[in-house]
Amino acid sequence: MNGICIFEDSGYSGLLPLVYTRPVYHLRCGILSLEEKILHQYPGTSVSLFCRDYLADVLKEISKQRINTLDTGAEGYLFVNGRLLECEQIPLEGPEEIGLSGNTLVYARVGKERNRELLPGDFLEDKALEKLEGLPRKEVSPALINYFWDIIKHNKEETKKDWQRVGTGLPRPCRGINGRVYEGVSLLNAGNIFTGSDSRIKPGCVLDAEDGPIFIAEEVLIQPNTTIVGPAYIGKGAIVRPSTRLREGSSVGEYCKVGGEISNSILHSYSNKQHDGFLGDSYIGSWVNLGAGTTNSNLKNTYGNIRVQFGDRMIDSGETFLGVAIGDHTKVGINSSFSAGGIVGFSCNVIGRYPVPRFVPSFSWCAERIQTYHLDNALEVARRTMSRRGKILSGAEEALFQEIHELTQEARGMTPYI
Repeated sequence: MNGICIFEDSGYSGLLPLVYTRPVYHLRCGILSLEEKILHQYPGTSVSLFCRDYLADVLKEISKQRINTLDTGAEGYLFVNGRLLECEQIPLEGPEEIGLSGNTLVYARVGKERNRELLPGDFLEDKALEKLEGLPRKEVSPALINYFWDIIKHNKEETKKDWQRVGTGLPRPCRGINGRVYEGVSLLNAGNIFTGSDSRIKPGCVLDAEDGPIFIAEEVLIQPNTTIVGPAYIGKGAIVRPSTRLREGSSVGEYCKVGGEISNSILHSYSNKQHDGFLGDSYIGSWVNLGAGTTNSNLKNTYGNIRVQFGDRMIDSGETFLGVAIGDHTKVGINSSFSAGGIVGFSCNVIGRYPVPRFVPSFSWCAERIQTYHLDNALEVARRTMSRRGKILSGAEEALFQEIHELTQEARGMTPYI
């Protein structure tokens, strides 16, 4: 039987800063990560994950899969691009073949001899096609994630699709009201609502699943007078503060704490937006804190396409509605305002009383001007932040901080240290 290997290619760079700390297939869209969506099609299959070398040690700490190695007992391998969001199911077994979308390798099904020649770097450096020269080619039309706005654009529909996936056994069938729903809660279209064990929904809450499902994982606390409109997802251990408005397309990851108004946005895990303020059409990484009153724009006054600054490049997103992308471990001060299409890098400190630039490089202290945030100070804040949630910054994670600091030095230029 063939094994399956999910790989990263050079396209990961368009998803920075969100993927400095994770492979692209660990990004969430809807309820599930891209990895979970792919593997849902191949239950019981031997799995390998290819990633950038500097992510391997951290990935080994959190994943049960083989990292940057293959199962020597597998007959062959189906290699699948980790940026794949949606495609017709690719047969695991069959003759050798590669699937292409333009010049992008979407998948390769190869025999045992040929898969031994393929290394993680071949995919990251776009050299895999050279080693696969001569194999039959098939043109496919997948949905591939290229930029953070591709995830946001698909989040509502992917929540609906993931609702069907988790309802058929990933990791087990999820249906019904299993937690405690207090008297005074209104459930609209209750058959389209799932609540996990030990979850609690306090009085005055309205869960409106008439236009899309609402998935609430185990150990979630939803405090009084909150409104949740589906499609929506709330991950394990999350806390939703009183009078929160979670509009359609909200995906709140594990152990996040949220409040105010959130619309069509993703918070990955362990991040806080506990106060009033608006978050719309945005993707927030892990261990991010948004101070009270933080708000982002997601629409230009002209209703035109929103342009996004990547370092010294400007890219037309093609989107009318688009918010902000914020990398892991960034802290944002009170009353901060972000422009539509803004990007804030990894481990930044944004002081709220000043206008936030459209692009903030990783390890930046952003106040009246941008200065470089010293690595030792950033590490100390990360340790302190994680310890408040009972977590310890591992040696592998600390090494990753150092690697990201070096990788992003050029983007910071010659800014002074603080």
